[in-house]
Amino acid sequence: MRSTKDRFSGLVRAVGSRLLGPLALAAIVLGLPWPAEAIPLNEDETINVSLRAYANVRIGTKSKQSTRLGRPNSFGGTFVYTPAWKVIQNRYFVDVQWDHDLLPMFEDILPKWVAALDYTLNYRGEYEGIYDFGPSEFRTAAETQNNLLAFLRQSPTYTPGQEAQLGDMTYFVRHRLRQVGSYRNRLFQAFLDVELGDLFMRIGRQNLVWGETDVFRLLDNINPIDNSFGGFFIDLDERRVPLNMLRASYYLGTVGPFEQAFVEGYATYDNSVAWNPGAPEGSPWSLPLGPYTGRILRILDGPSAGDVRGGGRAVFNWSDFTFTLASYFTMLDTQTVRFRGAQPDDAGYQPNGVSLIAADLTADRVWINGAAVTTAIPEFQGVIRSEIAWFRDEPLFRGPTPNAFPGTESTADPNYLANFLGPVLAGDFDTVSRKDTLNYVIGWDMNQYIRFLNEQQSFFFTTQFFWKHIFDYDACSFGVPCQAQPVPQPNNSTRTINRVEDQFLHTLRVDTTYRTSIPFTNTTVQATPSFGMFYDWQGMFVFQPGVRFVRDPWRFIVDYTNVNSGVFRTTFGAVRDRDNVRFQIEYVL
Repeated sequence: MRSTKDRFSGLVRAVGSRLLGPLALAAIVLGLPWPAEAIPLNEDETINVSLRAYANVRIGTKSKQSTRLGRPNSFGGTFVYTPAWKVIQNRYFVDVQWDHDLLPMFEDILPKWVAALDYTLNYRGEYEGIYDFGPSEFRTAAETQNNLLAFLRQSPTYTPGQEAQLGDMTYFVRHRLRQVGSYRNRLFQAFLDVELGDLFMRIGRQNLVWGETDVFRLLDNINPIDNSFGGFFIDLDERRVPLNMLRASYYLGTVGPFEQAFVEGYATYDNSVAWNPGAPEGSPWSLPLGPYTGRILRILDGPSAGDVRGGGRAVFNWSDFTFTLASYFTMLDTQTVRFRGAQPDDAGYQPNGVSLIAADLTADRVWINGAAVTTAIPEFQGVIRSEIAWFRDEPLFRGPTPNAFPGTESTADPNYLANFLGPVLAGDFDTVSRKDTLNYVIGWDMNQYIRFLNEQQSFFFTTQFFWKHIFDYDACSFGVPCQAQPVPQPNNSTRTINRVEDQFLHTLRVDTTYRTSIPFTNTTVQATPSFGMFYDWQGMFVFQPGVRFVRDPWRFIVDYTNVNSGVFRTTFGAVRDRDNVRFQIEYVL
């Protein structure tokens, strides 16, 4: 049943890391005479190739809230320190698709009820150029070591003897940057589609999207999200990580009062999670946890392939409404963080009392149950959509928060030592609490003409309101709430920020399209200005104005992201120093 299938991009081909940037540019340049559509490779047009390639530059517009004393923002945990107006991303991206319809080759020998037989292969290459020819803080080991040294010297437990480990620390950071943050060449997706009458099956490495939300996910938590090359500044669909999956859909048609009904289920056999490898220390997109010093060890302990994820959903129409009912087991993008005493056999362990705590980062399965409903309201030229999801046993971090450990909020504070560090080392305090959470969103999409601004095209408005509630909001044994996240608050060496019991978030996006002529030429392009905004009720705004110019097969994009956060909180407060302007040239085949 073709209506239930997504189309993805792909073609398998390996390229070297040093050739990936030139390859992306070559794909753009060589694509000049081609139309912006897939190219058939045979007369029957059963084999088609498509491609998306781009190169971009992001320039940071705000000095990082770093740990370097004497800098404009010598607080927070962003590593490494980067002043404003430095290049923080030079990304090259190639995604090539190969689709092959096999049915014409075998239709004489296959039963007539075999309606489709095809496969897709997908190659994806990514390269980050700042580690080769970016600012010195990303390009050179010497500047990395200077930042590490400054961080060590600011610690209340600093001793000159710790500088003996600087070389090992620098190598660890630089090696990991090169290993997981510089380039990737992947067979991204590879799957076979089979359609047998009303039964559709897809087998292989693939993405599966459920739900009705944009940007933030409720029912759409099946595939992990890769934040290692730019975090939420990269489009959500580009960050999805495919899983080895068996997916099947069965079309039911009309069932009683319900129309166009189908059921769908999936099961995975894969160990991929969002945070492994993630954005390593020294990357512009890593969380503000400070540099690696060997004191707090981060032990990445992903799931095994045998930790099966899966579930099902039912979709049907009733009257003017489309309903979805879903239930599945998955692993969320935020890792479980459990602190314990560091051991000599831990990776990166430093002797002589340097390594004190280890943070085991694991992936726990979460059971998600929910529903979605969508309906059109023609009188308002709009669509209303709503989604609700119950997350069963979502793993959350707790302690130490300023409320739980009053005083100087320092690792030397007696409250911290007595109520957190001591119990953690003794194994008496668990930093993981499993909580049920309720997640809800309502959204509205609408086209509206505003003639005095655009006589030819309508404006598209889309807005969403999100609510997340934590049940049994955690309290430490001494009676003070200590639900938190393990990322730093300015001037707070306990390295956590509070997490509220009820989080409210708004999103808004507006865009329209103009036909405009390039000055002194006869060439016209489509110009699409847009404005995006997020508002968190804790006191945070994100503003994203931009404009996209399109003349097939080319796109040129300029946008600016401003994180206006008066408080260092979730969701955006942790990266409030990552404001940037992006310039991107893109070719789509």
